Amino acid sequence: MKKILMIFTLAASVVLPSCNKDYFDINKNPNSADNASAELVISNAIKTTAAFQTVTFATQNEWMGYWAPSGSYAQSATDGASYYENDLTGDGIWTAYYRNLEDYDYVEKSATASSQFYYIAAAKTMKALAFSQLVDLFNNVPYSQALQGTAALTPKYDAGIDIYTALSTELGTAVTLFQRADAIGSPTQDVFFHGDNAKFAKFANSLRLRLLMRQTEIAGRSAYIQTEMNKIVANGAGFITADAGVNPGYSNSTGKLNPFWGFCYNTAGTFTQDFWRAAQYQITWQSANNDPRYKRQYAPIGNGTWVGTVAGGVGNPVGSLSSTFGVGTLKSVAQDAIIMTAAESYLLQAEAILRGYLAGSAQTMFDNGVQASFTYLGSGSSAAYTSQGGNKQTNYAACATFAERLACIIRQRYVSHNSITPLEAWADYRRLHLPADVPISPSGIQPSIPFRFQYPMSEAQTNSGNLAAQGLSGSTYHWSAKIFWMP
Repeated sequence: MKKILMIFTLAASVVLPSCNKDYFDINKNPNSADNASAELVISNAIKTTAAFQTVTFATQNEWMGYWAPSGSYAQSATDGASYYENDLTGDGIWTAYYRNLEDYDYVEKSATASSQFYYIAAAKTMKALAFSQLVDLFNNVPYSQALQGTAALTPKYDAGIDIYTALSTELGTAVTLFQRADAIGSPTQDVFFHGDNAKFAKFANSLRLRLLMRQTEIAGRSAYIQTEMNKIVANGAGFITADAGVNPGYSNSTGKLNPFWGFCYNTAGTFTQDFWRAAQYQITWQSANNDPRYKRQYAPIGNGTWVGTVAGGVGNPVGSLSSTFGVGTLKSVAQDAIIMTAAESYLLQAEAILRGYLAGSAQTMFDNGVQASFTYLGSGSSAAYTSQGGNKQTNYAACATFAERLACIIRQRYVSHNSITPLEAWADYRRLHLPADVPISPSGIQPSIPFRFQYPMSEAQTNSGNLAAQGLSGSTYHWSAKIFWMP
């Protein structure tokens, strides 16, 4: 008998990482603990940031056509596929991000007082990541007056473009600090790059590249982007060439599971993720384009085939009749929690070269990016895939125009983000409307994917004046009020 359960509303479906204080936390409130070292606080802060990237944004995996609910669950007028939002949708995310930022701010101030240049740089870099994602979700947010405690209980909202500009400068400063001979980090307390200055500097540059490429559709912004890109090249640190993942020692113990693994399994080894399944769109598109990655992104059902479901669709297969997550993304309890893939780094560079912001070969960066995605998933060589005759979605050399080349790059970046970094796919889609055929939910209230999150109820309750100054009201502005970098 078919199990009929109501799908959670979008307002309540945000999955936030566990705040287990028994693991990696060394203070109940590190911001008021004078004896908390920068090294110890940053370990848990980075662990928390890493957990945000996939697990927190399950709905964005759905919107981007990566995941869809099992047919065992009935639809709701306020589920993710409906595109419904209210002022609770992003409330938990807003609060969690600012709490995470408080930890990084503590690290930066503590490290500054003790001249620990590695941790100053690390905190600046991670603050840039968190603030940029807040902008990508909400647009204007508190920045210059944020994180000041009682000194600024009602911080003003800064314009998204001003925050991005400041973050680019901060990332440049971080690289300079990482390059100091006396910038020394702990191989054990730094759960991201384990005290490797060169790798952390590469990540800072790669994040800066991400933020700059986000702004390509803003009129009159090209000269600024080029100037900032020249600064990246000049610092000589380069970009990441390996997946940037966090691992504080994930293991099969309560509170220590990799966040994505813990999203799907318990410590007894029981698969508990009954809700999310493979999206049929991915299986169909990849099969049609000879892309083997779906066989690693998703698991086969009992008869050895891959079957997906449709977000917002009716008659979806129930229970074990649709594919769950595969061994390429759900690797093990101890797998790294990825913050940025090498595939993204290479494919960002490909786009930057295509647009004339960086020197080099876009073809080479494209090929490297696709291969990096294949490697991460365990899909073997991508050579045959990227040389399919005439396929302008997989073969960069087959593309003749700027539009075709850009679409090819974004398509491959899109496939690489599946179940790993869905926010980046959503950002590319909002910026470029690519891939153009990302499926729209048939049960959507509006026939388009939302532009943003609505501002949270907590701000209406505690910072109403500054929130009101944003001039947004009503129940549907998440379809009309754009992020500053959207065309």
